[in-house]
Amino acid sequence: MTFSSLMIQQFTVALMLTSIRVFGLFLTAPMLSFRAFPMQFRVMISVLIAFMVMPVINNGAAINLPTTVMMNFYAAGLELAIGAFIGFTIRIGLMAVEVAAEVLSFLSGFSYASTTYRDPSLESGLVSVFFNLMALAYIFTLNLHLVFIDVVLQSIKTLPFGSWPTEWSMQNMMVLVSESFQLGLIISIPIFLAYLMFNLIQGFLGRTSPQLNLFSVGFAFTIPLAFFVMTLIIPELKSIVIHALENSLGLVRNGVETHIGR
Repeated sequence: MTFSSLMIQQFTVALMLTSIRVFGLFLTAPMLSFRAFPMQFRVMISVLIAFMVMPVINNGAAINLPTTVMMNFYAAGLELAIGAFIGFTIRIGLMAVEVAAEVLSFLSGFSYASTTYRDPSLESGLVSVFFNLMALAYIFTLNLHLVFIDVVLQSIKTLPFGSWPTEWSMQNMMVLVSESFQLGLIISIPIFLAYLMFNLIQGFLGRTSPQLNLFSVGFAFTIPLAFFVMTLIIPELKSIVIHALENSLGLVRNGVETHIGR
């Protein structure tokens, strides 16, 4: 078998662009961008995945490889943006869980210190960190991380290099953000109701019996109430994560599938 210089150049450029698109997912996806996940290992996994899907690209996809150096830089930046966009939509979908966790953390008093002094280098709250870890655990148990990696690989077959889907517009992103925020507020309704009833009962008893001084010990009761609310939310967290990621996955698939047959 003989390999010409043009074939080697095309293979190298296609491998580079494919690995960059996969690497973009590893940069922004919340379940793949852990700080404990070394950057060198992410690069190695991205190149390995790209090398494994190269036969699919050569056999099925219409390759539109750049021919000049400037086009190579433009295509590389666009491929990184495509992978990063897919990972970022996952993060926006999980915003619903973060909103509910922040509401519970604020009402229970776990994030009381962050309300008076906000340190960007510290985590937002204990409850928020716990729910985020639970959501990531459900993502791995449901193999949703494999689903999004498969979507990236499908985009390699259907979405030519150097092209950006029109469905991934700013308007659709704003719709996704609003839907995720609305879902987070809907999840937070039981939390609001539980603490509203607690504050009403505390205020009623404090008004009828001032000598009890319930407001001095009321803060201690908000923490056990938070654990009670968490026991109600955790069994439904699996369905919440699935529903939160449906919109993100739908937006990504719409952008990928519209290029099939073009």
